[in-house]
Amino acid sequence: MRKTLLLIIFLSCFCANAEELEVIHRAKSWLTLIDNGQYQQSWQQADSLFKQKMPQSHWSKALKQVRVPLGKVILRKNLSLMNYDSLPGTPDGEYVIIQFQSQFMNKEQAIETISLSKSSGQWQPIGYFIN
Repeated sequence: MRKTLLLIIFLSCFCANAEELEVIHRAKSWLTLIDNGQYQQSWQQADSLFKQKMPQSHWSKALKQVRVPLGKVILRKNLSLMNYDSLPGTPDGEYVIIQFQSQFMNKEQAIETISLSKSSGQWQPIGYFIN
């Protein structure tokens, strides 16, 4: 009985870690598109909720105004990951907010926050902020 319980706990931790790794990988891949100036592709890979609230032309313009001046990414490391069942202005579902501590060529310390939704069956971005 104890071995079974330990196995169940181990497997549930492994699955949670695998899910976290998947969503972090997805977020970093999406951020790489932005880092490389591939704004159209980043918009296309975003969740439909993001696309409804942020037309592609506005997305590209915002990134050119905010992201381009920061320069090349020097460092990006995981800071936090939080799971949510709902976020303001969204229907109930599966959401994750990830924060990265980042360093850019022209900004030594920044916090990048990316929100992702699993409404389509895979993790897709619904928000991005840089402080």
